Amino acid sequence: GPSKVASASAWCCFRLGEQAMPDEAKWMRRQRRLFTNFMNARLSDRDDVPPVTDMFEDIKDGRLLYALLEELSGQSLAPLGKVKTKGKGGKPLTRIDHVANLSISFRYLTQTTKIVGIGPGDIADGNPGLILGLLWSIIVFFTAKDLGGLDDVSALKKKILKWCQKRTEANEDVEVRNLKDSFMGGRAFLAILNDVDPGFEYAPSGSATENFNKAFKEAADRYGVPELLDGDDEDCWKDEQAMVTYLSEMMKRLPERAEDLTPAAMRWVDEHEPQTTDDLRAVCAIPSVPAKNPDGCRQCASKLAEIARRDGLADVSIVDDDGGAPFVVASSPKHDKALPTLLFVGDYGVEDPDALAWTSDPFEPTDLEGGRRLRAAAACGKAGALGPIKAV
Repeated sequence: GPSKVASASAWCCFRLGEQAMPDEAKWMRRQRRLFTNFMNARLSDRDDVPPVTDMFEDIKDGRLLYALLEELSGQSLAPLGKVKTKGKGGKPLTRIDHVANLSISFRYLTQTTKIVGIGPGDIADGNPGLILGLLWSIIVFFTAKDLGGLDDVSALKKKILKWCQKRTEANEDVEVRNLKDSFMGGRAFLAILNDVDPGFEYAPSGSATENFNKAFKEAADRYGVPELLDGDDEDCWKDEQAMVTYLSEMMKRLPERAEDLTPAAMRWVDEHEPQTTDDLRAVCAIPSVPAKNPDGCRQCASKLAEIARRDGLADVSIVDDDGGAPFVVASSPKHDKALPTLLFVGDYGVEDPDALAWTSDPFEPTDLEGGRRLRAAAACGKAGALGPIKAV
């Protein structure tokens, strides 16, 4: 059901352009940079919205918020409505059009997260405080969901803090007690990156900005972590919302240690072994020799696609252009377009068992070793096709 997040009405600030105004508070400047860079990173592959340059102005017409929610959720908002890009007769959109566009996004938000004290009209009017509050609420909701379905901001902060502490525990000169001043000077960022890759030398300097820039560049270049913080701002750690957002991006994108992943992976294998065995038995029972069983190949492809959909993969489709053995295509539901794509390939086609002198029915799977192994003509090959579906 809907999750309650920070109230947007708790914000109080003033209107400004993208360039810093003389009386602009530093925290405002940091958050404006944070949310601008966050949206540009998330929307970099979309051609229906231009890059964000003036956040408070660009969000008014509703297209930016609509696109952002689609990218964060991995869902199309089209069933809720289609945004207008032009007014009547090709004229510019009016405020009424802006509110109508924004209302589509708010319909989605009311089904997912609870936004308090803010509506489409506030965004159409360019209210900076409410815009910042709305964006923060959205980021918290989706970040908490990505990191394990956490209930609220407090749970999210605790999980991030625990992760940072584990990543820095080997460095005696770094003690992470919180998500703000423990990162003063940049040492903690460098320690996290050194923990991920010991080849990245932990050699902090006496310059905070030098440490920040080194860490942020390494995280961006090697792991695709968007540069949401300003490395030239030696006090960038003072804004907890910016720190939570950036550290959560590090947490999602940096690889885990092998020793951290092994116990969880083995628990997953134990918990899912019965279903996985049943799935392997089902696909092995389908004759799929390309030269002899074209119908069997299509049946096997359909079965693999059915398993992929059931297990939560996205964009599952069957490609059968040339009438041969169809391809099954699917992607991770958490695919981040900012990161490189890793392609897994498996083959469900098998050799003709008649040429291999089988003494039992090659497509009648037989349990071995109490059911922990399976014998069939296709067991080895089809396990390679089923494995990536289970792993992703």
